[in-house]
Amino acid sequence: MEPSTINLSYYITTFNKLSYLKIALTDLIENRQPDEEIVVSDGGSKDGTAQWLQEQYDAGRIQGFMSAPDKGEAHGVNRALLACRGTLLKWINDDDVFCYPAIRECKEFMLANPDVDVIGADGFDNYTGQALELIEHNTHFAKWKQSKEPFGFYGPGLMLRRSSLPLIGLTHSLSRFVDNEYTYRIMCLPLQVVWYQQPVFVRIINEDSNTLKFLKIKNIEEGINDKYREIATGRPVSELKRQRVINLVKQRVYGLLHRKSSAIKAENFAQQDFATTYAQHRATLYQSFDPKKTEKFTR
Repeated sequence: MEPSTINLSYYITTFNKLSYLKIALTDLIENRQPDEEIVVSDGGSKDGTAQWLQEQYDAGRIQGFMSAPDKGEAHGVNRALLACRGTLLKWINDDDVFCYPAIRECKEFMLANPDVDVIGADGFDNYTGQALELIEHNTHFAKWKQSKEPFGFYGPGLMLRRSSLPLIGLTHSLSRFVDNEYTYRIMCLPLQVVWYQQPVFVRIINEDSNTLKFLKIKNIEEGINDKYREIATGRPVSELKRQRVINLVKQRVYGLLHRKSSAIKAENFAQQDFATTYAQHRATLYQSFDPKKTEKFTR
């Protein structure tokens, strides 16, 4: 396939998660269109991932992959981004669910609107290890349009124009919460961002997720985003920190009143059968997709 004919590149990172990858990547393979490619960056897995990816590549099911030790997820993402050839770039995780009809709508919108650099989208989340919740950013996006107040969102909702990478840059190689830093940075830059008004993904936190592995460092990494915000808006970080304290108190009061905790606990995310979990969440996601909905994109 010639580079000029590739409209969309899906990029994926993985490391020792073959049992997850087989399910998520097979779903993507079955939904890939002729003008799309799949690029996988494996961090040197020891569980048979490289061999399985070679089989998929030899059969023409994926269009590119690399398998070699990396320095973390951000390094892997950057290797994949640099290998992509498509006009558009779509983040895919090896253990999340995606609504491919929704992704195609975003793709067609960006191809028809070459001034758009980025599309962001909402999705479902099992952040507390309990029932799925729809995480929405309409309020944040409206505030960003009015005052350029930046916010971070989940990478699985992200679609980029490859020609915008010189302004956006690659992901921050020191970051463990890669998509939080990357999306927050994007919302600080002079980019044309559009918000898609349907859920695109289900984020499945599991016992092998980086979210759990690096949870203790999350607050430290918020400092990077705070600096981005201060530079982009000129407003002091102190006002943001005060609001965080207020929000934390509100959360704790809500938890006491309703006997519900928003804290992440690793024991809540153990899964006996990822295939079953994936199928259930996929059904929820696709049921939420409305092909007849009007005004799906907010500029």
